[in-house]
Amino acid sequence: MTLKKALLACTAAATVALTALPASAETVRIVIGVGEGSAVHYGVEAFTKDLATRTNGELGVRVFPSSLLDLRQTFGGIRDRVVDGGYMVLNLFPGELPEAQLPIELAMLGRNSYAMAGAMSEYILTCEPCVQERFAANMVPLGNASTGTYGILGTSPMTTPEELQGKKLRAAGGAWSRWAAAMGAVGVSLSGNEIFEAVSQGTIDGAMNAPSELTSIRLIDVAKNVTTDMPGGTVHGLDLMSVNRDFWRGLTDAQRRAYMDAAALANAATTWKFAADVASNLKKAEEAGIAVSKASPEAKAKSDAAIEADLANILQITTETHKIKDAEAKIARFRELVTKWEGLLPLDREWSPEEIAEVYRTEIFSKLDEKTYGL
Repeated sequence: MTLKKALLACTAAATVALTALPASAETVRIVIGVGEGSAVHYGVEAFTKDLATRTNGELGVRVFPSSLLDLRQTFGGIRDRVVDGGYMVLNLFPGELPEAQLPIELAMLGRNSYAMAGAMSEYILTCEPCVQERFAANMVPLGNASTGTYGILGTSPMTTPEELQGKKLRAAGGAWSRWAAAMGAVGVSLSGNEIFEAVSQGTIDGAMNAPSELTSIRLIDVAKNVTTDMPGGTVHGLDLMSVNRDFWRGLTDAQRRAYMDAAALANAATTWKFAADVASNLKKAEEAGIAVSKASPEAKAKSDAAIEADLANILQITTETHKIKDAEAKIARFRELVTKWEGLLPLDREWSPEEIAEVYRTEIFSKLDEKTYGL
């Protein structure tokens, strides 16, 4: 069955309408290639309601499940307009989107997920090669979301350099594997659905993941200890708002403005939900008798030094593997953006999704011209 035939088959049986649409409304078709109840679904639901309000019901959203397109198929599905938009994890597409990989490689800078989503969004949308590689794929980028910050979910204490020695830890990517090696541990590459079994059987000693994974993949049943502030890092190449360029051109100027402003909320709400899930999972962990701790000062100092030293590796990777020109200057620029956004969205107060979205709109989306951007 072709993707377009699959779309027709799914329309009646497997789609989820997030709002009731008036007969005159245009339906935006978005695919989410992960299970229902995710932070991405939360963000798209917020987007759907906001878009309907901003367009007076002219634009509604219909969400298609992963049975139509999975995470790897979504890139081609948006490009070929099987769907109008969808959820992409950008690090899955290094060949198609090499420029986007540079800020993704800087994962270990992530200490504040709201800031990382803002920095990633501003970097991509103000980086001409980044935008052009998306246009070349018949897409229009509209910002990014971020996971919560990563900790260590383990079967024993891992808060000091000595406790980390020789430990086998699931690593989400190269940045975390290199960090583990620098700390005397071993990074193990496993997919998300392999983590629980590996920990429960003792194949690995724990996982470097956001604490939200305690419930989402049931690590709460096998973990004994959680280190909350080490290694750190975020996956901030989460793109749930990119759209097909032909679809984008078919909107009116007013609809494009409404879409961008609603996209800001989608990115903010998704990131907020990831962060909220971290907080709620840590509370559940304590209630379940799991020790929740911070890293020792010695471990934190060693960790910070390892992350700084790894920048040389990232420069080499982005230059030689991803073939990015002026990589050193681009790394410096992204680091500056992270610092800027940490100041705009500090963690010394509570934030609502709408408050975060308004900062994204002011600093990023208000500077995109709906009459020319992406056309």
